[in-house]
Amino acid sequence: MLTGKGKSRWKSKLSFHHRSSSSSSTTSSSLSSATKIVEPPPAEFLCPISSSLMADPVILPTGHSLDRPSLEACRELSFSPPSLDLSFDDFFFIPNVALKSAIVGWCDRSGLPRPVPLSSASARDIVRTLMAAESSSSAEDSSKSKPSSTSSSSSITSDETLTPKSPKFKTIAPDVVVDAADPLEEEMLERLKDPQISVRESALAELRQLARESSEKRSSLCTQRLLSALIPFLLSRTPELQINAAASLVNLSIDPHNKVGIVRSGAVPTLVEALKSGHPEARDHAAGAVFSLAIEEDNRLAIGVLGAIPPLVHLFYQDSAAYRARKEAGMALYHLTLAANNTAKLAKTSGAARAIVRVASERGGEEAAGLRRIAMMVMGNMAGRAEGRVGLMDAGAVGAVVGLVREGAGREEEQCIGVLYGLSRGSLRFRALARAAGAEEVLDAVLKAAAAATAAPGKGEIAKEMVRRILRVVRGEEDGGDVAAAAVLGDEDEDDGGSVVSDGLVSFRRRYHDFGSGKGYSTGF
Repeated sequence: MLTGKGKSRWKSKLSFHHRSSSSSSTTSSSLSSATKIVEPPPAEFLCPISSSLMADPVILPTGHSLDRPSLEACRELSFSPPSLDLSFDDFFFIPNVALKSAIVGWCDRSGLPRPVPLSSASARDIVRTLMAAESSSSAEDSSKSKPSSTSSSSSITSDETLTPKSPKFKTIAPDVVVDAADPLEEEMLERLKDPQISVRESALAELRQLARESSEKRSSLCTQRLLSALIPFLLSRTPELQINAAASLVNLSIDPHNKVGIVRSGAVPTLVEALKSGHPEARDHAAGAVFSLAIEEDNRLAIGVLGAIPPLVHLFYQDSAAYRARKEAGMALYHLTLAANNTAKLAKTSGAARAIVRVASERGGEEAAGLRRIAMMVMGNMAGRAEGRVGLMDAGAVGAVVGLVREGAGREEEQCIGVLYGLSRGSLRFRALARAAGAEEVLDAVLKAAAAATAAPGKGEIAKEMVRRILRVVRGEEDGGDVAAAAVLGDEDEDDGGSVVSDGLVSFRRRYHDFGSGKGYSTGF
């Protein structure tokens, strides 16, 4: 996350790029005023080397995304920033199309010009500045150090190591702090880089086990260097290496303070590739890792930007996949769609809304019921946004949900009501679809059954009020746009960006914990 100081530098940079030699004082004043309201970009949009918006982001085998001119300059000058631990062996670039599109979209929405690639000369100048800063920092550290049989106990962050003295440059410091060499980390790194595959296999198996043991072990092993060595194994052609690497990431991500650092380390693009084409067991662990990382609010936008949503939908929908993998893919989607941008991405992903509705309509035993409830949670998030409502109605969600209530939805009935309530908001189209599905008759029966039930006073009142409001919309007594969320959900914003299911139904909150909030990984893999 950018600090206040970082934001100040960003605003200065914006003002500089917009300034013209022929600008009048009035124009300069206007531009200065405009830059004050520009929010800083997500850290993932900035190149860690140049600290500017990436015009041509590429992914390295380690999973890092950086701007192509900066990487080419690093390779040309044989310089690897310590925080990135770049390797120039078999060096190749993979264009990060999803990230580039997200950066362009952010610029367009913010009214800013799209980033222009750095010239080769400018990129080399930046890298030389970083090299000089590192040399100066190393010399200063050496002059202060005293001969000792033990290593220094001081901690050096990558920001302290890389930030040049000139205010023109800055870097985004990762959350991982690099301490004095840890013997266990050093041993693990050496074994992970061993040419013998059997040594690498045993190292990964041990790392997976160690990350299960305690929070202290997970904290000491979740370092930038170790993550950089671990991530490429997710794309290994050896199934055992893939599987243990993915399971190790899940176990490391159990601790909340590790989650942001793992995403910043560049793990998400390789996790996405594992979801798409990895060994089935590695793919299942990758889904668990994405679920665990998506619990952290600060990670959700980056995970969505880096293309996780389509493969998660595919896994959630896939009948042949293991139940646990489908459940974790669905829970990852639920957490990701708590962010409005990801809800829009899901709604616009071809076939995604139809796949979610299909899972919500599955019949079967307890496993099918569990997946249904998760699908309803995702649909609840989607119904909280205009794009999501359109996608769900296009996918036949109204008829499907009404059908579930008609057949006796049981534990999912309140969720169904919450989804229908969300779909009824701000849409005249809902009325026609609900009438065609026979919603009025079904919801009348729900109200009568609720009135006849002997329950504690006040129990289920929120759900009953939702049903009454849906019926008024269906009967034309009030427009969908007039159904105020504030009246039922206590929310002032009609298009609240949240989940009408999880926010609106108190009893559902208890059920949500049946699926865990990430704490289910306490035993690891």
